[in-house]
Amino acid sequence: MATMKRVLATDIDGTLIGHGGEQAVRDYLMEHPELGVIYLTGRTLSNAHAIICRYGFPTPLAIATDVGADIFWGPNLEADEVWAFEQRRHWSPRRLRSALSEVSGVIYRGRSSHWRIAFELEDPQLLTRVQQCLTEHHLLVRTLWYPEELRLDILPCTALKSRALQYILRRIRVKSENCFVAGDAENDGDMLNGHYPGVLVANGEPRVRECLPEWIIRSQYPGAFGVLDALRQWMS
Repeated sequence: MATMKRVLATDIDGTLIGHGGEQAVRDYLMEHPELGVIYLTGRTLSNAHAIICRYGFPTPLAIATDVGADIFWGPNLEADEVWAFEQRRHWSPRRLRSALSEVSGVIYRGRSSHWRIAFELEDPQLLTRVQQCLTEHHLLVRTLWYPEELRLDILPCTALKSRALQYILRRIRVKSENCFVAGDAENDGDMLNGHYPGVLVANGEPRVRECLPEWIIRSQYPGAFGVLDALRQWMS
């Protein structure tokens, strides 16, 4: 696998798209082919690839989908089976559904992807009981709560953007100081709190902003405009 001297590791929704500036950041990345691009997203592979193609973003070195549960290597988007095996070691959807069926008011809503199982909670206060139930059944998982939808998504405990990024960087032999991270949401927090230079765009969630290390740029610009401004500073 070819090595790159520098890479941009970026979230997609709310960071590269959704607030304007998509064409400007695309043009900048195309003008700097020496800068590799890694996408880390909560989307599935098909959805992420569709967005990359729609906006004309560069072909990735790698894409980590489902907040890091899967890794695919570009340009042919070949699945990393070693990484997938690591997820399967900690993942038991049948046990998970059986355990949460014991909690009244928790409704199974299906699988939105191979790794992501969705539940609806009739009352937000059920979150505490759900966590207790998972602990009682010795289920090591990662939970993502969406209060506006009363939806709880559950993934393997190893599904983290930061872990996926560490693995990718080891594979392509790029040092952490040569990787610039960009994000906006809570599921980017572990990545932004790593040992990387990076940026939280202006539309970033307040809870993420409060916990950032001092070297992360707090951009005054939203979305792709914030990524582009911070990236220019880092590249200069």
